[in-house]
Amino acid sequence: MSFYKLEIEVECKSAQENAGGVMKISSPRASVIVPTYYDWARLRLCVIALQNQTFPKDDFEVIIVNNAPEDIPPIDFYLPNNFTIITEGKPGSYAARNAALKLAKGEIIAFTDSDCIPDPYWLEAAVKRFDKGVERIAGKIELFFKSDNLTLVEIYEKAFAFDQEKYAKAGGAATANMITLAKNFKTVGFFNDTLMSGGDNEWGWRAMDKGISIEYAPEVIVNHPARADIKAMLKKRKRVLGGEVSKENENIKKSFILTLLKGYFPPRRQLNLFFKKGLPFSKKLLAYLLCYYFKIYSTTYKLALLVGIAKPERS
Repeated sequence: MSFYKLEIEVECKSAQENAGGVMKISSPRASVIVPTYYDWARLRLCVIALQNQTFPKDDFEVIIVNNAPEDIPPIDFYLPNNFTIITEGKPGSYAARNAALKLAKGEIIAFTDSDCIPDPYWLEAAVKRFDKGVERIAGKIELFFKSDNLTLVEIYEKAFAFDQEKYAKAGGAATANMITLAKNFKTVGFFNDTLMSGGDNEWGWRAMDKGISIEYAPEVIVNHPARADIKAMLKKRKRVLGGEVSKENENIKKSFILTLLKGYFPPRRQLNLFFKKGLPFSKKLLAYLLCYYFKIYSTTYKLALLVGIAKPERS
């Protein structure tokens, strides 16, 4: 689906509800946590999509965390009555999520991001899973694009991005669409807020170590914009690699050598792409070659981080 079609649908669904409000919630069933960082335009669509949930409005709250306190909301920024904006000065989305967790009142905690547009049935479908006894779910992340004519990077994103089913099998989930019981944070602890990236899977692995299982839920859908250009992808790579290297606090020489040996070989696991349906062979080949380019770039940047000539970035 293209971004423009999705935006129109979200705007139209919200038109009937903008005039009225709902009462503040004392004991909601669910709390939705949304970190944001200089992203008010896209957050506006996220707010509308959350307002349009089929789940009863008096049974969930939304906590938005502004991770750039100096960037105040626009004067005309619309906020329904069951929504709250707080600020968190410590850099990083995991610090922002932790700040919201300290205030959340819901039995169920649902995470998404400011650039995402949750499906209208997102919360309703998730709660049905929890009513059946699940502990955690990794919901489906559906990419949407600027137009039907995909760029090379969008082809790559369509081929490789946000494989939540794969993440769940390893015990993790991207926080663009991760939902769990609030009590699990008492068992596992909060997110590691020293990380700029990878903290969602790191928390998931700790949860698995505590015996808290996770299910992939394809009916629990969040729409996420595909990155459309090389610059955006490389920016993401630098953020992710910064998070990885910050966790490597010992045996740096070994990490350096392994990175050097493995990093410049063509990716092997991604060869499975050629056996998947959904893309013609020519686009699969382009996606694979771009994947190889990103691997070479990532290896070079990781080596720079390991030897100290580059520093981790937040975005």
